This record gives sequence, C-alpha cells and structure tokens, in this order.
Amino acid sequence: MSNPAHEETGPLEPPAVVFARLADVPVDALDKLIETTHAVYDDLNKVLGHPYWGDLVFHQGAAIKALKEARICLEGLRAEAIGARNTELGVTVTTAVADGDRHYAQTEEDKAALVDRVLRPQRLGACHLYVWDRPHEDPEAAGPYQQIRIVTDVESEVGVLNFTEESEDGELQSWHTLNPAPSPDAPALPFDAGSTLKFPRNAVLPFRDLRAALDEFTRSGERPEAVRWQPARWGDL
Repeated sequence: MSNPAHEETGPLEPPAVVFARLADVPVDALDKLIETTHAVYDDLNKVLGHPYWGDLVFHQGAAIKALKEARICLEGLRAEAIGARNTELGVTVTTAVADGDRHYAQTEEDKAALVDRVLRPQRLGACHLYVWDRPHEDPEAAGPYQQIRIVTDVESEVGVLNFTEESEDGELQSWHTLNPAPSPDAPALPFDAGSTLKFPRNAVLPFRDLRAALDEFTRSGERPEAVRWQPARWGDL
C-alpha cells in the first residue's frame, strides 16, 4: 500500500510575517540563563568537598558553553530573519558610524538626519555610512559590500567622500569624490584623525554636493551619481 502523495499547501502567512516572528526570538532570555548559571559558580565553590561537586561543575561548564553557542546561532537567525523580512518588504536600513557610536534609520526622515550627523560630527575623525537589508551592528561580522567614508571640515562646510566596494571574492575598489573646479583654498583633509594620509584637494566638495550624494546612497546603496568620482589616490594634490 503506497503512501498518499504529500501536498504542498504553501505558507499560511505572508513570508514577511513569518520572518518577523523569527526576528523576535528571545535572545535576552538566553542572556538571563547564562547570567544565572554563571552566578551560581561561587555558591558551588562553597561545597567544594561535596561528592557531587565535580559533576556539578562539569555540567555547569558544559551548559554555559552550550548556551553561548545557542546565543550565537540565535543572533545569526535573528539577523538573517530581519534581512529577509526587510527584503520582502522592500525596506533598507542605513547604518551610520559617527563619534564612535552606531545609529540606524529606515525612514527617509531618519536617514536624512543620519546624513546631517555624519556631515557634522561632534569630534574629529571619519564617519561611515552603510546601506543594507538590516542594521550593520557587528563590525567583526560580514556586512554590506559597499560603504562611504565621510571626512568633513565643519567650519568651512566642505568635505570628501570615499566610496569602497568589495566584490564577493574580497577584491576592493575605492573612489574619491572629484571636484572638476577645485578651490585653491581647499583643505587637504586627513583619511582619519591623526592619519598621515591626505585626500587630494580636488576631492573636496561643498556640503550641498556631499548631502545630495549621501541622500542618494541611503536610498540606493550604490555609488551615487549625484557627484563625480576618481580612483582613490593619496596626496596633497
């Protein structure tokens, strides 16, 4: 007697709804379990001479290891689910790194506010923008292939953009903005605070041009067409 054919009924809910539920996995519950399991270790040492002490410590260590591995897996699941949900909904997330902190935006209004933040940082140094299907929260993990570095002179309201694109094979390509009519008074802006590398003077543009390019980048995630570009090079030129 043969088994009845399996019928593919398809999802009962829109994929974005399913992905949203996956994105709500309770990672904080694991954090609480890890914290509580760690906390009891001092109490275990108070019964060092008990015949069960060795087994308890062994299993506690194994439990901590398993919980930490589970947390990493859940974080990965959550991140991928957020990306899948946003892709399904046509949503992108802009991540700004400014003044040592990360900021995120999904709406046009909030993205415009992030552009203002990276154009006018509170302290010296480069800022960065990323556009992805999720927040770019972990700088050590694989992230979006494109990024823009922003270096500005806030007082003069001028600055430079550096667009970097990485292929799936890990090959990097980099461009600076190009000013076809550079000002003789344009500053030679450093790659970062304290860096000896300087952007060429013909890469310096006024804020209105930088803003137009960054607004475009937050929408497309691609190298903006609002400004001209040149292959990246260094020097006071």
